[in-house]
Amino acid sequence: MATASSFPSDLAVPYWDVAPSLVREPYRETPESVRLSVLGDPGGEVSFVSTNPDVARVEGGVLHFGGTPGAAVITAEAVREGAVRSRRYIQVDVVRETRAGGLDWQPSGYVEQLPDGTWHFYYFSGWYDEDGSNIRVTGELAAEVFLDRGYLLRFDVWGEIESVDAPWYDTLELYVDWSFMRRFNPSEDVNGGALEPYVVPRRTEIVDLSMFTGRTVRLRFLWDTRDGLFQKFEGWFVSGIELVPVRGL
Repeated sequence: MATASSFPSDLAVPYWDVAPSLVREPYRETPESVRLSVLGDPGGEVSFVSTNPDVARVEGGVLHFGGTPGAAVITAEAVREGAVRSRRYIQVDVVRETRAGGLDWQPSGYVEQLPDGTWHFYYFSGWYDEDGSNIRVTGELAAEVFLDRGYLLRFDVWGEIESVDAPWYDTLELYVDWSFMRRFNPSEDVNGGALEPYVVPRRTEIVDLSMFTGRTVRLRFLWDTRDGLFQKFEGWFVSGIELVPVRGL
């Protein structure tokens, strides 16, 4: 690739650019076409060369992309008297989004995946005091997904947490991006002993995500003990997470 110093220096190159210079779109299987604009004076005829014409190419001043997922860089060259006077670049990203049935869950903090595929939101267990207390822990299980239609998020949840103020401590919550959707703790007021567990029976939860249709969102299970008290329990479990089309139930 030629550097700036390798271009002929006998002619000054005025300001110019191409628009759009950056395209990032989800893969929709349908090709799209966008007419390019050349801004300013390139000082010569502009030609276009793509690193991956299947992903993106320019023909007749029109940018074609979207039919094939992937990335491409299109070089726009200003040519005068047979020499390249300057270059500009168009970056195109056609992203194959994670869709229903292929959620790529990423754990962080105190979250682990058990051999059977169940996600476990667990406590620190390096040491305990006489009340079963140690340190506050947090964790997140998240997946990014493009919701191309209305979906329900369906999964099983259960657990064993402290019974001292169980509705407000050792919480597991679901968010979509930063929008709160649901807390899975008991709703009734509970005030048991320090080492007495509160057992959350296994149940199936269904959360309507149709309000986010057409968006790429981050599904987030957030785990937070909120303090370091009374931690000597099993924690939370989530399994069988799936996206179901609204009309699929």
